[in-house]
Amino acid sequence: MTTSAPSLSDPNWQYGMGGWNNPRLPNFNLHDPTVIGVDWLGFLCLLGASLALMYKLMSFKGPDGDQEFFVGYREEKCLSIYVNLIAAITYWGRICAHFNNDMGLSLSVNYFKYLDYIFTCPILTLDLLWSLNLPYKITYSLFVGLTIACGVFCNAFEPPARYLWFMFGCFIFAFTWISIIRLVYARFQQFLNEDAKKIRAPLKLSLTLYFSIWCGYPALWLLTEFGAISQLAAHVTTVIMDVAAKSVYGFALLKFQLGVDKRDVWLDELKSVRYRDVVPQIRPSKTREGRMEYSEDGDFMRPSKGKRAEGDYMNPRWDHHDDGRRLPDSREMDEQVHEKDQEISSTMKQIADLNKQLSAMQESEAV
Repeated sequence: MTTSAPSLSDPNWQYGMGGWNNPRLPNFNLHDPTVIGVDWLGFLCLLGASLALMYKLMSFKGPDGDQEFFVGYREEKCLSIYVNLIAAITYWGRICAHFNNDMGLSLSVNYFKYLDYIFTCPILTLDLLWSLNLPYKITYSLFVGLTIACGVFCNAFEPPARYLWFMFGCFIFAFTWISIIRLVYARFQQFLNEDAKKIRAPLKLSLTLYFSIWCGYPALWLLTEFGAISQLAAHVTTVIMDVAAKSVYGFALLKFQLGVDKRDVWLDELKSVRYRDVVPQIRPSKTREGRMEYSEDGDFMRPSKGKRAEGDYMNPRWDHHDDGRRLPDSREMDEQVHEKDQEISSTMKQIADLNKQLSAMQESEAV
């Protein structure tokens, strides 16, 4: 069945199924076994991903394996759980709508996928920016939420307001998308150390999914709106994209997060995106850090309360000065400290001898 582009003056636009429907598109049968099957598949994938992520995160006991509530005190690492669970609840709503024959309120819930996106998309963005310790975490997450809000209004109106809302949403989307890419690229360039390169692969996958699927949703909407693909094909594609953008992305980002924690990779405040000679920002290894451990918020390290081993030194987190000069290692610093201690002891002895001589002179003058 061929379809033509929608006319802005067509009076036959009807409200239903979560928004105004293009009268020139073929009817979408919600009772199609394919629709019901992919909805169940999406629900099971998203629910299973949320449970697996929850188990993996809550069983992680920190880089040394001795912190029972490591993730519990760093709950920003749990954002991927919320994303998949919220999406799973939305798909469960679709399944429940099928049991109600997709009528009345159930019809709107089944098609109002923005109920999912308006929560999960900002959280996905916040999760990425938090994992890479990038600036404007809240700002860009809210911008993503505003983009989805424009999509809600776009879906709720008939033309021409429908397309005006779509264009405004694309404007916010383009600004946010480009801004986040610039920040992510600047951070990604800092992963030059050999230890850091080992965790770049899952980060590459999560970034590829995040930025490519972002562009896929508005493109899919345009293709469906103007009849280039059927609504059934769009529905199946949307489910696949949801699982990839939330579940696969969540596991890839989780692998990166755990790699960061296990290898003690330190992500400090980001340099300027135009700064070229970026020093790899890596936490000290166990042999250099002087038994340092994470603070509760995971943003800095502090001396451990345990006994310091011989040769350990409370070394700063950097291997190099900002100008490229190398800092001494722990053994060199121990030698320097020992020399300073000897100099101090010698100076104290000299002061004591001078005090004795001064006292003797005062006594002789008094006599």
